[in-house]
Amino acid sequence: MSSKRVPAEVLKAARLRDSQTKRTKVLAVLHDMVARGEPVTFAAVAKTAGVSNWLVYAEGVREPIDAARARQAVLPPKPSTGASVSSAGLKTDLALARQEITALREEQDKLKDAV
Repeated sequence: MSSKRVPAEVLKAARLRDSQTKRTKVLAVLHDMVARGEPVTFAAVAKTAGVSNWLVYAEGVREPIDAARARQAVLPPKPSTGASVSSAGLKTDLALARQEITALREEQDKLKDAV
C-alpha cells in the first residue's frame, strides 16, 4: 500500500531534483570550458550554465571550479590564434586616428567661436 505524499514532501523532492540537475549542468559546463581552453571564472561558469552565482560557490560545486582555476593558473598561456597585426595595418589605424583628431579639433574650434 503506498501512502500519499504531502505537498511539502513533493516540493522537497522537486527542489532536490532541480538542485541536482543544475549542479550536474554546472559541472558539465566546467568540463567543456576546460576542454576548450576558456578561462574559468565563477561568473563565467554561472552565466554559461544559466544558474545563479550563489550556486557556483556552493559546497560540492566550488571545489571543482577552484581546482580548474588552479590548473589554469600554472599552465602557460596558449598562443593567440588570431591574425597578427601588421605594421602597415597599425600605420593605417594611426593615420585614420590622426585625421579624426584633426576633424574633431576643427569642430571644437568652430563651436568655441560660435559661443
